[in-house]
Amino acid sequence: MIVKNVPTIDDYLKKTAHLLRQIGGRSASKRQGDPERPLITVITIVWNRKETLPQTIMSVLNQSYPNIEYIVVDGASTDGTLEVIKKFNDKIDLWISEPDCGTSDAFNKAVSMSKGDFIFWLSSDDWIDPDFIGMAVGSLLESGADFVFGDMVMYKNGDQVAICKGEKNYAKSLISGYPRCNFPTMVIKRECFQRVGLMDMTYKFVADYEWFLRLYLNGGNGFYNSSLMIHRGVGGIGESYLVQSMKEHLRLLRQYGLPKTKAMATYLYYLVRRGAGHLVKLFLPAVIYKKLRRVVHGG
Repeated sequence: MIVKNVPTIDDYLKKTAHLLRQIGGRSASKRQGDPERPLITVITIVWNRKETLPQTIMSVLNQSYPNIEYIVVDGASTDGTLEVIKKFNDKIDLWISEPDCGTSDAFNKAVSMSKGDFIFWLSSDDWIDPDFIGMAVGSLLESGADFVFGDMVMYKNGDQVAICKGEKNYAKSLISGYPRCNFPTMVIKRECFQRVGLMDMTYKFVADYEWFLRLYLNGGNGFYNSSLMIHRGVGGIGESYLVQSMKEHLRLLRQYGLPKTKAMATYLYYLVRRGAGHLVKLFLPAVIYKKLRRVVHGG
């Protein structure tokens, strides 16, 4: 069932290309899936990430799984990112560079052009181990689930700072308003996008959660595999604009008639913690503040 008022693959296929579109890459037209080795499309959305993008691309090219279609969509970067992409022109199956309406628009575009049986969105600041795709495909085939997900290893200034664990029984937290499904780790059947539509671009900060919730409410089922891990830097647009993200989150819960108590409590906790941190930094000497941080964060 396609949900009303969200774009579909057909909608995007009917769109006229932007006048400034640049396009390249090797043709993936001969790539096909089979029952034992389904075709998986890896999508990277990028804008002004020339420093981190090479690591992302190389982590895809170094996968042990043999049947991968790689699509990169650039939002008309101005920092040299496009030049980085062109260096991999004979390795990337399809790349597009043009102005767009944000990450959800770019992702929707990529899904509409994809040929894979499965879809994986790898952000331009993230990277994966060589066996990630193979394990994800194996989990999907064995479980029969609509998607699989795992854990996120978080880094800051090159150092590992945390591991965000997925939640096997994700449905409860999904409905309560603060899911631990680690969307950046999800490998999803393309059929799911045909069933419920693409990303809702009216959401800037929680579009992934909205799509995931929509899939769940339309019968989508997932499988957690703790062996699946992606590596990513600390940060993200939702963390940079916490208040705006909170407003969208609550709007989403209202839209679907879900309780808002847990989400509000979680955001309040982050706001208080962030505010307290700024106050402590403001009034304590720098040396004492740094020592206090080391104690709080375990060294």
